[in-house]
Amino acid sequence: MSTPQVIIRPSSKRHGQFLTLLGVALVLILFIWNLVAPLPLAVLIVTLSAAIVLSVIGIAKVLEPDAALTVTPQFICYQHRKGQWQLAWDNILRFDQPRIQRFLDLQDMPYVGFRLHSYHDFLGQISQRMAVHLMLEQRNLLVVALRYEKPNERDYAQYFDVPLKYKSNEGHVYEGVKAAFCWRMEQLRELLGYDLYISENAFDRPADEFVQLLRQLRATRNNHIENKPTSEGTDPPTH
Repeated sequence: MSTPQVIIRPSSKRHGQFLTLLGVALVLILFIWNLVAPLPLAVLIVTLSAAIVLSVIGIAKVLEPDAALTVTPQFICYQHRKGQWQLAWDNILRFDQPRIQRFLDLQDMPYVGFRLHSYHDFLGQISQRMAVHLMLEQRNLLVVALRYEKPNERDYAQYFDVPLKYKSNEGHVYEGVKAAFCWRMEQLRELLGYDLYISENAFDRPADEFVQLLRQLRATRNNHIENKPTSEGTDPPTH
C-alpha cells in the first residue's frame, strides 16, 4: 500500500512574495516619480529605506523551506532554515492548542503543542542548532505562560537558568544544549501541558484547523501502515 504524505506550506511564504513585489514596485515608482518631479532628499531616503526593508523581509520569507511540515502515517517532520526535527506518531501522547488562563476565561495560544511519551526518542531526531533556535523562538512563549500561569511568582530566575546537566525520568543524562532543551520542554509542560510547540506561522491555516487535520490523519494512519513491509524503514530510529 502506498504511503501518503501531507505537505503543509507556511502562509508566510506567500506573504513573502507579496512583500518582495511590493518593495520592488515601490522602488520603481520612486524612480519614475523622481524623474518627473524630484522628491525632497529626506522623503526619498525614508521611502527608499522602507522599500528595501520590505524587499529584504520578503526575500527572507521566500527563502524559508518550501515545506514547513510533512505529515506521514509514521511521523511528523518540521523543517526550518535552522534545521529540522522529526517526531514519530507513536511518541505523541496528545496534541492541541495550548491555553492560558486570562481572568475567568481560557484563551487559545497561536501554537500547536505536542506532549511526548519519551524525550530520549525525540532528541535523536533534532540537531543542536535547531534546538537552540527553538529555545530562542519560544522564549516569548515561556514569558507569556509565566505571566498568566504563575502571576504570584516573585522570582522567575529558575525558569531562565540553564542547567549543565539534565536527567530524564527514563534515566538518560544530557549535557549542554540538549540538557537546556529538555529543561525548557519540562518547564513548558508544567505551565502549558505540552513539551514541543509549532507556531501558527508555520501553517497554511489557523491552528485550530491544523489540529483538526492532525486528528483526521491520526485516525486514518493505521489504514496506511498495516501490512507495510518493515524493510522500508520509515520510522525514525530510536537511540
